[in-house]
Amino acid sequence: MPDRIALQQFVDAFPPDAGTRVPTDPFLTYGEGHVPDALVELWRTHGLGWYGNQRIALVDPGEWMSTLQTWFGNEVGSFPIAVTSFGHVYHYDRPGGRDRIQCLDPHFQNNQVVSDDIVDFFNSHLTGNNSHPADLHALHNASRDAKGDLGENEIYYFDPMLAMGGQVRIENLQKGDGPRHLAEIHRAVGARAGA
Repeated sequence: MPDRIALQQFVDAFPPDAGTRVPTDPFLTYGEGHVPDALVELWRTHGLGWYGNQRIALVDPGEWMSTLQTWFGNEVGSFPIAVTSFGHVYHYDRPGGRDRIQCLDPHFQNNQVVSDDIVDFFNSHLTGNNSHPADLHALHNASRDAKGDLGENEIYYFDPMLAMGGQVRIENLQKGDGPRHLAEIHRAVGARAGA
């Protein structure tokens, strides 16, 4: 069993699912120069992939970066670090030398700062009662029962889209490619706004 790490409270609340994988050495080396040590330690110890029975995924930023570029433009300074099973994208940057973790909620067209410290974000925000994983726990379990497990970079979503007036109902539930669906939401909302 690995020694306790800085983000152990997160790991205890959201144990790594089967299939998490430790990234390559070049990935970790690159991370050492761009993210806090605690996140690199989590990647090195437990890896990328789903945690907490697929409630949240630690993601390869490169695989989700196009999502932030679609929503915020190509010059966006943050990069994705985690995604909920319903596609809420947590993204990290360090303006003025201070951590900032934001959450993009594509379903309700909202982006907000949720923490200014990576350890607090993982150990307190995500494990707390006022986070998307907590709010969506029962819906997540019902979605897994209805649609099965998620694959890498997949999310659950509703059709019609919530952003277009759809409703949270199991009969409207779908699952599929997360980055693609979030781009579709952005295009649909943009088209409606331009109409």
